Amino acid sequence: MAVTTVNQKEAAVPRLRLRKAHRKSRNGCRNCKLRRVKCDEVQPTCQRCSAYGVLCNYGSDAPDLQMAREIEDLAVISADATTTLELNRESRDHLISFEKSGTLVTIATVHHKEVLQLACLNPYLMHVILAIAAMHNRLRDTPAPRGPSTFESYHVSQCAALLGRKLSQPLQAEDRDPLWMTSTLLGVMSTSSIPSLIPQEVWPLKPSNTSDLEWLRMAEGKMAVWRIADPLRPNSLFRDMAEEYAQMYDGPLRIGNGQVPPALARLCCITPSSSPDTNPYFTAVHTLATVLKLHAGQLSRAHILSFTSRMERPFKSLLHVRDPVALLLLSLWYVKAGDVIWWLQLRAKHHADRKDILDLLPCGPEQSAGLHDLSSPF
Repeated sequence: MAVTTVNQKEAAVPRLRLRKAHRKSRNGCRNCKLRRVKCDEVQPTCQRCSAYGVLCNYGSDAPDLQMAREIEDLAVISADATTTLELNRESRDHLISFEKSGTLVTIATVHHKEVLQLACLNPYLMHVILAIAAMHNRLRDTPAPRGPSTFESYHVSQCAALLGRKLSQPLQAEDRDPLWMTSTLLGVMSTSSIPSLIPQEVWPLKPSNTSDLEWLRMAEGKMAVWRIADPLRPNSLFRDMAEEYAQMYDGPLRIGNGQVPPALARLCCITPSSSPDTNPYFTAVHTLATVLKLHAGQLSRAHILSFTSRMERPFKSLLHVRDPVALLLLSLWYVKAGDVIWWLQLRAKHHADRKDILDLLPCGPEQSAGLHDLSSPF
């Protein structure tokens, strides 16, 4: 007969883990709910908001995540359920620059405070804001071009990692605006970045590589986020950009016999019977024609970016194989784009140095007559 000792009896009885009594926060301020942290419900200012540096907002008329002091004096934190990013002095300086130097205004027509509020709740957005502020300062303040800083590269890589993790999870309605803002800023970073400051080491002069035209592939990826984010919905942060987006993506393509300069029409074999289905240059030429006839003071961001946003796959394929006519169209666009959009200036300079591009064209002097006038800004 088995004998059960006292110690065995105690071991056989499962021990209950006693939890410390606590009270769920059901009447906390909206800031704490947005940040998904426990509010102590102390009024008029809870301890969480005081430490975070925002005005506590129990009342319905109080703004969400309104900064209580200037950014210069804040220990700014960007945090979500899994990641916390505390900005050091250098990062705060770039965030101040992003706000005060008008970086955001040059990229998107959105409310600045709303973007900063989203960045405080979404670390992946804060990372790319810091990177693009540093990039803007670098390109604007230095007379001689130089490559990306370690600061820029670090924050872009962190943004990409966190964004990939975010997109792999089920998305909520509140994720749509920060996702589109992030993809927009990453698109700017990708378009601006070049692997070398020496033209001969940059596409299309360098040997072929899988990274060729990476910035164009980035534009395709943005459209996948567009379908998720739906930036044109009524309550979108980008509601004031509906007209600009329509001009870039959905507006009617202007087609007319006198729309395309005769020299380009001859070179690209554009005839009255041509269409996007029959001529791979068709859409690019007609979009470019609108840009070419305007001077820098008349050109808008939408005018310039419509060239790449409307770029169709057959034309991109021609760029990949370095088709001379496609390269010429891209170079003519760069000349105009560099005068209007700061993140395209370095690429435009590389193409502006290619004065020999007309020599690559597969046509005689009679057919290319007039092209030198179009490329005179080179």
